[in-house]
Amino acid sequence: MKAKGSPPRSAEPARVERRKALADRHEPPLPPAPAPLAPPEESEVLRIPVLADGADPGRTLPSPLAIRDRLVVDRRLVADHSPERLFAYEVTLPAMKHLRGLASPGDRIVFQRGGRVGPDRICAVRTPDGIVLSRVLFKGRSLLLLPGEGERDFASVDVEGLKALPGVVAGTHVLLIRR
Repeated sequence: MKAKGSPPRSAEPARVERRKALADRHEPPLPPAPAPLAPPEESEVLRIPVLADGADPGRTLPSPLAIRDRLVVDRRLVADHSPERLFAYEVTLPAMKHLRGLASPGDRIVFQRGGRVGPDRICAVRTPDGIVLSRVLFKGRSLLLLPGEGERDFASVDVEGLKALPGVVAGTHVLLIRR
């Protein structure tokens, strides 16, 4: 039996279809799905070798035994420097003798082989005891390792002249990363 006032059965499916069609027309379109985050391309970052405390970076490449970590750095931070010429050290407590006021233990300093030597730059200096990180001043036949803030003693390394500096200075800093 049919209830009073109810439409014939054949008309019911047509109404449902019309409602669906109207609903579809009035819904705002969905925004496009966001693009998945792509991992940084290899060319956007550099993996700079972090050397063991006092290890020499060598003239062209550090010894694989001297590398204790890799520092991942955005290429734009060191864009002016050839990636093959970069190496880094982590600042340690013994290094604070020459770096106090400039860096703290745990900071990492990126160096380039060569570069301008001066009292305003941290240098990786070859000494009989290994690499020492310090600001330097060339005076006569000596390279003075300047003391850190609050320190009094200078250290010095004998140098035959300006032409011999590249043999004594392993690198100059290009980037300081605070921990």
